[in-house]
Amino acid sequence: MSRRSSYGYSSYRSGSYGGYGGYRRNRRGGGKTKAVIITALIIIILAAAAFGACVYFGVFSKEKDEKENSTAESTQVSSEESKTESSVPAEKSEKPAESKPQQSSAPAKELKGEFDGNVFIYDKQGYEIFYGTDDSAKNYTDVVSSIKNSLGKDIKVYNMIVPTHGYYSLPDNYKKQGNDEKANVTAAYKSYGDNVAAIDVFNALEQHKDEYIYFKTDNNWTGLGAYYGYTEFCKAAGVTPVDIKSLSSGQINKFLGSLYVATKTDQNPKGNKILLSNPDTVKYYKMPGSYTCTLLENGKSKPEEVPLIATFAEDSNAYSAFIWGNNPYMHIKTSLKTGRKLCIIKDSYGSAFAPFTVANFDEIYIVDPTFYEGNVLDYIKKNKYTDVLVLSSIMNANTQIRIDEIKTILR
Repeated sequence: MSRRSSYGYSSYRSGSYGGYGGYRRNRRGGGKTKAVIITALIIIILAAAAFGACVYFGVFSKEKDEKENSTAESTQVSSEESKTESSVPAEKSEKPAESKPQQSSAPAKELKGEFDGNVFIYDKQGYEIFYGTDDSAKNYTDVVSSIKNSLGKDIKVYNMIVPTHGYYSLPDNYKKQGNDEKANVTAAYKSYGDNVAAIDVFNALEQHKDEYIYFKTDNNWTGLGAYYGYTEFCKAAGVTPVDIKSLSSGQINKFLGSLYVATKTDQNPKGNKILLSNPDTVKYYKMPGSYTCTLLENGKSKPEEVPLIATFAEDSNAYSAFIWGNNPYMHIKTSLKTGRKLCIIKDSYGSAFAPFTVANFDEIYIVDPTFYEGNVLDYIKKNKYTDVLVLSSIMNANTQIRIDEIKTILR
């Protein structure tokens, strides 16, 4: 839903001056009388100027003398005080003098941001600017509420809306180009009441905002950012999160993501140079335990068994390492015996999130409304799922096209 802002330009009303902006010269009359008058005026002006100069230099000289006298007196007093202090016994002068803070020789340089197409570039990173409203968020929460109403009281429904990177990393003056993300999500969650379990990840991510929780060249959160969101989901679902420190990991280097690609045009085939010089690393986590993953990949008619992580992903598709990216569905069966099954209705943010849930549920059914065909509610009921999580970025939660895509899998 990003749109380019007119940031950097302010509108103002230009002032207009009455008359001619000065004085109008009277062209009538002239004669000797006028010449005499003009001569007299010139003499008066010159005399006044001379008098003013005398007064000015007289005062200036007086002030200079007073200043010099004052300085001399001050020097004498200072000298006397110095003599007095030097006569104080050594034991009384051992108290260290308070150190004065050193002043920087130059003020810190203020970083500037600018748009490249729809991508806002600041501090060598790309950002989305949020323009959603309470009305657009309500359209989204109405759809989530309809999921709960259709599934009934025995199936728990959760909703997680994830803020953008800019909420944590952009200065206020740049965030104000768009709308308030926290207020938008707060208003959205209020509409649920006890109907849907709303998961607030703002504070959890705030506590880790100095860590690598969002990509610099992509619109998504990293695997680490997704993990912090996952721990909040676990609290709401009443399950114990896997300890990320216990997991082994792998990584894909030189990732230039969606925000970099969005700056790539016919006129600029190599994309934004700032983002190009600041690539990301995709770090994925290897989940322990016994499980199988069945994937229906885009363009294929039959699902296939695949590993949970597509370690071969590379370049601008490296984020697709997480559950193979955005496809109609992935179905995961674990060896756990918890009695609980989780369906995740997701956008791209759910891709990095989903692998962690392997540690908590017997089955996980991961659906992307953009590609899924069929009624997911029928599948959930038929296969006796106990939990449903609708996970969206705040951008998609306020985008009508995305909301309409969710509707298509509900009927």
